[in-house]
This record gives sequence, C-alpha cells and structure tokens, in this order.
Amino acid sequence: MLLPSRKSLVALDIGSYSIKAIQLKKTQVGYELLNMGMVRLPPDTIVDGEIENPDAVVVGIKNLMKAENIKNRNVVIGISGQSVIIKKISVPVMDEDELAEMIRDESEQYIPFDLDDVNLDFQILTRPEERSKKEKGKTESNNSESAAEDEDLQMDVLIVAARKDTIQGYLDVIAKAGLKVKVLDLDVFAIENAYEYSNKVEKGTAIALLNIGGSMSNLNILEDGITAFTRDLQVGGNNISENIQKNLSIGYADAEKLKLGNFNDSFKREDVIPHILEGIENVADEIGRSLEMYEKTSDFKISKVLISGGVCRMKDIDTIFSEKFGIPVKYLNTFKNIHYDAKVMDSSYIREMEPVMALPIGLALRAVGDK
Repeated sequence: MLLPSRKSLVALDIGSYSIKAIQLKKTQVGYELLNMGMVRLPPDTIVDGEIENPDAVVVGIKNLMKAENIKNRNVVIGISGQSVIIKKISVPVMDEDELAEMIRDESEQYIPFDLDDVNLDFQILTRPEERSKKEKGKTESNNSESAAEDEDLQMDVLIVAARKDTIQGYLDVIAKAGLKVKVLDLDVFAIENAYEYSNKVEKGTAIALLNIGGSMSNLNILEDGITAFTRDLQVGGNNISENIQKNLSIGYADAEKLKLGNFNDSFKREDVIPHILEGIENVADEIGRSLEMYEKTSDFKISKVLISGGVCRMKDIDTIFSEKFGIPVKYLNTFKNIHYDAKVMDSSYIREMEPVMALPIGLALRAVGDK
C-alpha cells in the first residue's frame, strides 16, 4: 500500500453508480469542506470492484474535476470487492519484522492468491498488554488459566491483501485523467475513518458500519472501536432498481427514478412500492446473513447499524432496515465536525448528501494525514 501524505488531497470514490469527489482543508478548528461533487457512470462501468469501461471512468473524472473547478491533481482513492482480502488473526507476541516474515511464509493460509500477485500489508489491532487485560477480565475467576495466558500472550492482527492488477487498473485511469494517486485505501477502512472523526467511539459494544453502494456494500463491525469483522458484499442499490425494472417491464433509468420516489401517472406509488420493498428485502437478507454470522462467532451483540452510501437517498430506508435486522439503524453522521461556507455551498444539499458522501469523506480525512 502507498504511504499517506500530509498534504491536502482530493478524495475520489469510484463506484459502480457514480464517481464522488471531496476536498477538505485542515484549519485550526478542524476541517473545512472546499469541494463536493458527483457524476453518474454508465451501467456496468464498474463490476465487482473491477473497472470494465476505463474510458467512461476517465471521462467521468475529468468532467467532475472540471465541474467542481478542482485544481489539485493529487488524489486518494479506495478499492473493495473480490480482489481485496481482509483477515483478522491472533498470533503469539512478536515484533513487526518477525510478524511480516511469518505472514509472508504462511500467506497461503490467509490469502487465496499467489503472493506475487498481491500487495500485502498488516496492522496490529491490539497490543499484547491490551489483549491480556481483556482476557484476564474474562478469566479472572480462574487463576491458573490467567497465569497460562500471561505466559503465552497473543496479539490481534489484521492482514490485508489486494490484487496488483486491480490496483493497476485504478492507477491507469487516474493517470489518464491527468491525476496522480498519492494514497490508496480500502473502502471499509475509509468508512471507519469517517465514523471515528465525527462520532464518539463507543466502548463495550459492537457497532456495524454499513456502506451500501450501487452494486456493492462494505460492512465493518467494530468491537470497542476496533475492527473485528469485515465483508464486501456483492449487493446494493442496483438490486432494488433491477427488481423494479423486471417487475414493471421498464428501462433501468426509469426504475432508478421510481426507486427514489419520483412516481408519475403511469406508475403510481401504490403500484411501485411493493417492488421497491421486495428489492430492499433481498438486499437486507444478504446483509443480514453477515450480521448473523458475526454474532454467532463473537461474544458481542451488535447494538446498532450506521448506514451510508447512495441507498440512503431512499425515503425511510433506515426504518425498513431496522425492522428487517431487528437492530436500531441510523444514518452515519459524517459532517458533524466539518465546517463549510454556507454562502458558497447549499446547506440543504449537504444535509441530504451527508450519509451518501461518507466514503469519500473518510478518504479525504486519511489523505490529510489524520491517521
């Protein structure tokens, strides 16, 4: 992975539905929003996180940078999908050099790709003393077990691998658009970064961060504010549109409008809502399976789900998901600690787009050296 820069960069979120751009500026009181914009992409431009129509992405980036009058040519991007592997493991205490060597030597246990084909990285999530305290708390009633654990301390490590050809595909389109990638991040971590900056990290509980895009959803479940479970799910808002399109025998663009509540004389609300709800239920079922999988293997129960992404433009989507999951669902607040000039930017538009822009906000925060 590329190392972060402390200079202000432009965040580009290249998704299957659109390209979004955010530029922040570090000030004495936090971060100021300088630019925010979005352009649509043709269908099937991005499929499962892979760029299938690079020319459309190049044109989209150029149009977006021009429309927002963004002069900075240095950018940060995020990737996700089947070409990205994230795995949490527990290993005996060792220094970082030893850990790096162990991961390389045993990579086939964790990474389903040839090591020569990926960029491999890792992060120590909990230091040995932190994990020891947690384990002692669970076993303090049994002194012999605690003593044994002290002799064999473990640490939690997150392993990340991304296919080089996928990364190169993104680097190529950015270069053709006349820009330069300075930071490469993962979408699930960008969402976490946005959450941490504008929300108080909650201890003693599990919080699910769920970003639902066009064709993909990113799930990051935090325990005590630390990543415990991640998934990139091949499901998103496009599934809802496709369900409307199929059942009403209309074009995809018309289905998109109906999904967002733009009903008309030909397709009234009562005619469309059942198909919208059916599509939402299909998406919720897929996500719900991952939430259940996590809870079956964890001592924690998810206390709430914070949603972001384009699907948040749908009316009452938080309430519908909450009823489906049986867990409180709220929109992710990402602009709480980011200020902007209300004379230059439309406040109502920013409020509407706040959860939609969570991912690029998280990328932009990473770019300016927040972590």
